[in-house]
Amino acid sequence: MFKSASRRLMGSQATLALGRAPKAPSQPPKIVEKTPYPLPTSSRGVERRRLDDMHHGIARYLKQLTFAPIENPSQILELGSGTGAWSVEAARTFPSAEVIAADMSPLPETLNTLPNLTFKQMNFLEPFPFRPETFDVVHMRFVLMHLPQPDNYIHRLASLLRPGGWLLLEDVNHTLLDANRPIGPGVQALYRGYREHMHNQGVDPGVGARLKKMLETSKKFTEVNEIVIPCYMNPNSTEDLALQELGEILKYSIDGVYVGIMDKVGPTGGITPEILRGWRKEVNDPERDLRIDMHLTWSRKL
Repeated sequence: MFKSASRRLMGSQATLALGRAPKAPSQPPKIVEKTPYPLPTSSRGVERRRLDDMHHGIARYLKQLTFAPIENPSQILELGSGTGAWSVEAARTFPSAEVIAADMSPLPETLNTLPNLTFKQMNFLEPFPFRPETFDVVHMRFVLMHLPQPDNYIHRLASLLRPGGWLLLEDVNHTLLDANRPIGPGVQALYRGYREHMHNQGVDPGVGARLKKMLETSKKFTEVNEIVIPCYMNPNSTEDLALQELGEILKYSIDGVYVGIMDKVGPTGGITPEILRGWRKEVNDPERDLRIDMHLTWSRKL
């Protein structure tokens, strides 16, 4: 049976044009470790590939940087820049804008960047090192689920925007849904451990489903827009080739998240190799119709 996102989008094999490479730092950059991020705080190796694959999969599906009708921005901020892929694309799309990529860990030294892109290392739980109403665009993808009190954080993000500026928040509802039957014991076992770990960190892995309501409740925006993209674990769940690809990429990425938690925090993360095997068996079951919903929002400040 054919299924699609709440607003139909077509994917394409879009590519990212990159420019000159930055100078290597004179000394190894430090990594900020205070934010309750459960994965290895590095934009290198396996984690870099996971983040890059996720970005490029979303970019191919969306076929554009954002749905927000952004015109002639002068200042763009990405919080949680990871490998810098979205920031590079923003700098390329808006060459006259100054783009700041901010994260707790440095950008990859081998990243090909652009002259209008700079990096700022920061901890998102501390006061922002920017003046209020500095930016025309603030973007955050898959970060809010790792921050405590996301409702209050939206007010902090809104303070960075100029009137009429755009807040781009994107996150998942980290809950596997099955259209045909209850989820199996393998998925249930993994979720028990994962959610307990995230709860102990004071964060909400299902924040994506609450984004639109939180943005509207904040009373900081003249308009709040949302699209929900169903990411299917089983490619047979949809005839949309772009959704099939996005679902495969997200499944691989989520698997990497669970492996990263095991590697970083061990048994206290609630995920063991046995539990992970049970999860993998069920998400790869061709008889199941599992999906995770990705929530993309774009909101214009008052």
